Amino acid sequence: MNAQADLFEEYFDRLMALAHQRMEIEWTTHRRSDLQRLRPDLLEIHREFGALLRVVFRYGLEQALREEVIGYAMTLASRGSAHDALALVLDSWLLAIQGLIKPPECNGLAAPLKKLREDLPVLLREIPPLRSINDYAGEFMWRAVAGDLAGAENVVRARLAAGVPPWEVVPDLLLAAMSEIGIRWERNELMIYQEHLATEIVVRLLAGLPTIVSAVPSIGRKALISCAPDDHIQLVPMALAVYLELRGWRALSLGQGLPAEQIAAAAETLRPDAVFLSLAMVARLPGALETVERLVRLTAPPTVIVGGRGTLLGRQWLEGDGAIVTATFDEAHRRALGQGGNDA
Repeated sequence: MNAQADLFEEYFDRLMALAHQRMEIEWTTHRRSDLQRLRPDLLEIHREFGALLRVVFRYGLEQALREEVIGYAMTLASRGSAHDALALVLDSWLLAIQGLIKPPECNGLAAPLKKLREDLPVLLREIPPLRSINDYAGEFMWRAVAGDLAGAENVVRARLAAGVPPWEVVPDLLLAAMSEIGIRWERNELMIYQEHLATEIVVRLLAGLPTIVSAVPSIGRKALISCAPDDHIQLVPMALAVYLELRGWRALSLGQGLPAEQIAAAAETLRPDAVFLSLAMVARLPGALETVERLVRLTAPPTVIVGGRGTLLGRQWLEGDGAIVTATFDEAHRRALGQGGNDA
C-alpha cells in the first residue's frame, strides 16, 4: 500500500465523521429541503463512498470510482437532485481530506475527487438508458412486482414447455427480471415493497425449479458457493447454486455473511472441485481477495471462480491472486470444468 493509501486508512474514521458533519451542516443550515428529503439516500451513499474510496486508493481503481459514482447519480437523478446531491457528497469528502491530511498526500487523494467534481455535468450525461428485456422477462417482472406467484410460475413453465433448457431460465428469465426491477427501483419507477415482493417470488421459484424439471444426470462435480465477505447480495449466489444443480453439479451454498476464514474452512472440509464467489460491489474487494488467497493455499486447492459486477472492476487483482473472473453463469460453469473460453 502506498503512503497516500496508508494515510487514508489512518484517518478514515475521522474523515468519515468530518464529511458527514459537513453534509449535515449543508442541508440544515442552508434549509435545502431537496437534500433533506434525500437524507437517507445520501447517508447510505456517504457510507458506501467511504468504503469505495478505501479500495480505490489501496488498489488504484480510479476507473471503478467513476463507474460507481455514475450508479449513485442514477439513483439520485430519479429522486430529483442528482447534481447538487452528488456535489454535496464530493465536496464533503474533499473538505475532509484537505482539512485533515497535509500536502502532498492530500493533493494525490483529492485529485480523483476533484476530477469527478469538475466532470459532474458530463458524468450525469453518462447515466445509461433503460435496457430492453425480452417479452418473457418483462411479463415475469410485472407479475412478480404485483405479487402474482402463480402467474410468474406460469411464465417459467411456458419457457420450459417451449424447450428452453431449465438452467437458462435462471439467468435469462429470473435474474434478468430482477435486474430490471433493481434498475427501475433505482430510477424511482418502482417502490421498495414491489422489489421485495418480486424477490420473495424469485426465491420461492428458485427453490422449486429443480423439482419441476426432469431428473438431472450428475456430472460428478461438487461446487461450494458463497457471497464474498461483507457482500450481502444473496440472490445471485442462490440462483447460481440452482443453476449449477440444473447442470449436474452437487451445489453447496454458504449464503452470505461468512468471513474469509470460514469460507476457506468449509472448502478444506468439504473438498469441492470449485468454489464460486459472488462479489456485487467493488468496495468489498479486500474480503474477496483474502478469501481467494486462503483458498489457493489449501492443501488441495479448488478452482476458484469469482463473478459479479465488483469482480469485473477488480479483475486484475483477483486474477493476480489465482482466481478466474467470469461474466456469466455459463462461463463460470465452463471455466470450472476447465473448458476455457470467454463470453466477452
